[in-house]
Formats: sequence, C-alpha cells, structure tokens
Amino acid sequence: MIILTFSKKLYDEALKYINNETLKDYIIGLGLSAALLSDGRCGVSYTLREDTLGKCEEFFKCTGDFGNPVSKINPGMRVKEVLNIGLFSPDPLIRSVAYATLNAVFSTNEIKSMYSLGDLSQYINVNLDDTVGFIGRIDPLINLWKPKAWDILIFDRNRKGSDEILPDWAIVDLLPKCSVVVISGSAIVNGSIDWILNYVKTDKVAIVGPSTTLVPNVFPVKLLAGINVLNSDKLFKLISHGAGTKKIIAEKAVEKVVLIQ
Repeated sequence: MIILTFSKKLYDEALKYINNETLKDYIIGLGLSAALLSDGRCGVSYTLREDTLGKCEEFFKCTGDFGNPVSKINPGMRVKEVLNIGLFSPDPLIRSVAYATLNAVFSTNEIKSMYSLGDLSQYINVNLDDTVGFIGRIDPLINLWKPKAWDILIFDRNRKGSDEILPDWAIVDLLPKCSVVVISGSAIVNGSIDWILNYVKTDKVAIVGPSTTLVPNVFPVKLLAGINVLNSDKLFKLISHGAGTKKIIAEKAVEKVVLIQ
C-alpha cells in the first residue's frame, strides 16, 4: 500500500497551478522566509532555524575545500523544479524556501476568492468545557483563550526551558483528549503534520500561521488560517531586516485570512 504524505499531496496539487513560471527571488530571514515567482505571486514560510547546524553558511554548500559554494535552489529555476527538490528535502533551509514557493503557487485569484478576512479567533468559539491543544507556542491565541478554556496544553519540540510547554511526544497520549486543536503552520513545513493529525479526535481543529498552506481539499481540517501577501517588495525588505509575523502584519505587507473548508 502506498501512503501519500502531505508533502506529496501538496506537490501534486501545486502542479495544477503552475506552467512555466520561475522562482524570481527568495529571502531567508531569522524567523520567516519568502519566495517571489516570475508572475508576481508571493508566499511566506517559517524558517526552520531550530533544525540548522548553527553554522555561518548552510544554504550554500562547498563542493570541496576551495571554490564558490552552491545551492540546490536558485533564482531563475522552474518552480516545478524548486518544489521537486525542496518539498521533500531534509535540509531545513532548502525546505523553508520550497514551502514559501509552494505558498506562492497557491496564491491565485481562484483560491483567494475563498478567503475570509480576519483572525482565527473569530471563527472558533472556546469555553470552559474546552481543553485546547496547541502544537507550537502561539502566544496571541494562548493568551486570549487562557481565561476562557478549562485547560491549555502546549506541545513543542523546543520547550525553551518552560515547564508550561510539553514535549512533542506527549501528543500521543494527550492530544486526543483536546476538544479544540490549533496546529502551527510550521508543522506543514517540517513534515510533522503527517503524524500529528493522527491524534486529533475533534472537529474543532485549525492550522494557523504564515506558513499555513491555503489550499482546499488537502488537509482534513475545517479552518486554515494564514496570510495573504499585499506588498511583496515591503515584505522582502521587512524580512531582510529581521521582521517576524507581528511586524509584517502591522506594516500591512500581509493580511490575516482564513480559508473555511
């Protein structure tokens, strides 16, 4: 039996939205990466910096002791080639650029017409009967829902020294008990979405964040909350200066949107 990963499902779906477009440019920032296609479509992804080796140069690799380091992804490449190389790559930076490119691919007028403006909190009701499980530390929603929910459980691979954050292996036993589940879009980028969804036992589930791939009929969740790029030039400049999600929204380089399935 062949099991299709979400990476493969997304790749197959993306092929419906590309022809001969190329990757015009990309940027890898501290928290976010972005990609711009030759036809003007633009997308964002979380930069998987926790999975890098901490070296001063990782995206470009040396082929020997001397010479000019090269990368597997470069401006001018066909988008299909970028996706084929990057969506399945174990390299965290190549993967980050590839998923930004993927999100740009799905930034079409057809899919944008399905967007609703606003924040995820407008589309999920949380009350004292709910235990809310967060995959990834999503502080704005955590702070908003703490007074409203019975309990908040936060799961993350990097606990950052906080006893409030549970290790990701606790998902297996505790996530099925959650009546509301919110998954960071970075789980799409690092591939953990495939096993996380196996432990979701509620219909009140959403994927949220700038990395969220806004495409219908791929993920078995009702709500996909991500961003729509309004100004790619401003976005690239902000990311090059170290901006994260709050800043690019505040500067109106992007806007929050929700795709309801």
